[in-house]
Amino acid sequence: MTKMAAVYTSFVLIMLLMVSSCLCYCPLEKSYNTGNCSYRFHCIRVIQDIGLPEHCQGSTNYHVKVNVYLSDAIDRFDKSMNPKFLYSITSLRASGVWPQTNLSLIQYMPQLQTLNISGNQIEKITENAFYTLTQLEYLDLSHNRLSDVEGLFEFEMLPNRMRHLNLAHNEIQQIPSSAFENLTSLIELDLSYNLISYLDENSFDNLTNLETLRLNNNNIKNQIGALNALGNLTNLYLSKNEIQIIDDDSLELLKHLVILDVSWNQLDVLTPELFLRHWQHFEGRAVCKILLSENHLTFLPNATSVELMSRFTRHDHHKKRVDVLTKLDLSKNSITTIEYNAFRYLVRLTSLDLSQNKLTNFRVNADDLVYIEYLNLSKNYITQLNLECFLSMNRLQNLDLSNNYIDGIPDLLFINNYQLKRIDMKFNDLKVLENLHIKIFHPDEGILDLSNNAIYKMNIPSGEGMRLKKLMLQSNNISDPTNIDLKHQIDLEHIDMSNNYIQYLNSSSLCLPTNITHLDLSYNDISKIAPATFHKFRQLKTLRLSHNDLTGIEYGIFQGMTSLVYLNLSNNDISYLDSKVFIDLRSLYILSIEHNSMIFLDYKGWVAHKHELKVYIDGNNFTCDWLGTALSDYNNNFSKMRPYALNGGTGKHSLQGIPCVQKEIGELVQIDSKSGTLTDSDRLLAVNLKILEAIKNQTYVLRKFMWHSLYAESKNI
Repeated sequence: MTKMAAVYTSFVLIMLLMVSSCLCYCPLEKSYNTGNCSYRFHCIRVIQDIGLPEHCQGSTNYHVKVNVYLSDAIDRFDKSMNPKFLYSITSLRASGVWPQTNLSLIQYMPQLQTLNISGNQIEKITENAFYTLTQLEYLDLSHNRLSDVEGLFEFEMLPNRMRHLNLAHNEIQQIPSSAFENLTSLIELDLSYNLISYLDENSFDNLTNLETLRLNNNNIKNQIGALNALGNLTNLYLSKNEIQIIDDDSLELLKHLVILDVSWNQLDVLTPELFLRHWQHFEGRAVCKILLSENHLTFLPNATSVELMSRFTRHDHHKKRVDVLTKLDLSKNSITTIEYNAFRYLVRLTSLDLSQNKLTNFRVNADDLVYIEYLNLSKNYITQLNLECFLSMNRLQNLDLSNNYIDGIPDLLFINNYQLKRIDMKFNDLKVLENLHIKIFHPDEGILDLSNNAIYKMNIPSGEGMRLKKLMLQSNNISDPTNIDLKHQIDLEHIDMSNNYIQYLNSSSLCLPTNITHLDLSYNDISKIAPATFHKFRQLKTLRLSHNDLTGIEYGIFQGMTSLVYLNLSNNDISYLDSKVFIDLRSLYILSIEHNSMIFLDYKGWVAHKHELKVYIDGNNFTCDWLGTALSDYNNNFSKMRPYALNGGTGKHSLQGIPCVQKEIGELVQIDSKSGTLTDSDRLLAVNLKILEAIKNQTYVLRKFMWHSLYAESKNI
């Protein structure tokens, strides 16, 4: 036994060594040549058994790029490593668990330009780890546990080449005044998701080239003035801190910013100078974003400084020919009052979001709204719309007035606007619209959402609402569909009248344009549809009649609807359905009849259907015998109808994932569900129809051939 145990132990050791050696190298199958002297490697634990071709080692003819991903990394230099190869590495991503490290491995990689050691649980980096990395441009230390960065970024050569530094998602509480003094080339610094509560006045003094600074998701209060030395900063992210006030000391910095994000803070007072920007600083075109959402603002005061007003008039702006656009987000505050000249400093305001405030009206200087393209006033307490403001907004494209208390659209409100793409007025108090007061929509898109109001009557006369393509009227008080007169809207394609109180439809019920392609009448109380109800709508492709009270479908209901592709009759109370009632639906591709408790479906009328027809049948009482025959007829090409299930089933009460019921249930009713299947005569008819179709196609080909032959002969003559 001892000898056997020794042999077994030796075997286990050999296997462990083999496994270990397999795990500690750079597999060939994970090595890629991406160009001349450009490689990508994936190594495990250590970097060994790998090298570069001779002509790429120290090459001056080729730009050597070596990208290495080292997983489960051992944080030390191993003698088995190839120093020449390490010297050539230009990009390293190393992942491991290193609570404390001096990063000894990178001391042999002086050509490193990109270093990513994020997510390694690093608490402390010692011994000037980056000192010799004179080529380093991008350093990612995010998602670690660093709390102290003092003395961490010291380099052998100054100025260094570091341009991007990521310290996000660490545990940094304080930025010492000397922490970044050597990083004069830095253009982006990410300190987000840390524990910083205080900014030292001199912490960022040497970052004179910094353009983007991320300090969001910290505990910073009011020391924004510490950033005033950042003369080239254009993007500042301060969201989700504890800032209560922006004082005069910090305004000089803020005027240079293209993006200022102070959302999710505790601002309760807003100085209008915050909106000012030094337009000449942006050298041409720029889109400025000022984000102040999720604060405690209640009041927007006038811009009253005469000195500043004279500097930033629109006349001066146009003379400089600086194309600067501004997007302002003030959503999710508690604003009750906006003074008339509150937006005076915002030259070319194109986007304004005031949603989720406490406004009862919106009346500001119309001159400040001339360039507005997007305006969001949703979720306020507005009852009326100010004519003066909207008359000036002739560039307005997207308007959200939802969740207010508006009961009408004033005359001439949109008389000067020809660019409207989308108007959202859902959840208001609209009841009767005798005139839309919108002359014309944008050529590309016209959408009007009037859902969740109390509309029972609506009329859009000829010459109004031109280019309106989609109208939503769901969840209103429509009981008589003749009160919805849209017949003059020749561009209207999509109409949603779902979730209303319509009970009956006939040929005169729907005063809709004849060219509509989508009509939704689901979730009404429709119990009867008379023949020829939809005969005018020959371009209709989608018709939804689900969740109504229909008990049957009469012949002629779908008369003339040759373009219909999708029909939804689900969730009604239809027990009997004869496919012959769909005889006009030659283009029908999908039919939904789920959840009708249906026991009978005669599909003989679909023998010669134009397309394969998908019929969703789950939630009914079709027997497994009927379903088996229907599937067999489809699979043998006798029928174009293929049963499907949206919510499939398995076990003895399903076939091919489609639920069915035991025969005894089908026998409880007087109608034998098997009579809905094809007879031998029906199958013979299906075969004959296919033969006739083949003969028709062959005849067409022969005629075409003969015509070409006669044409060729006539040319020769």
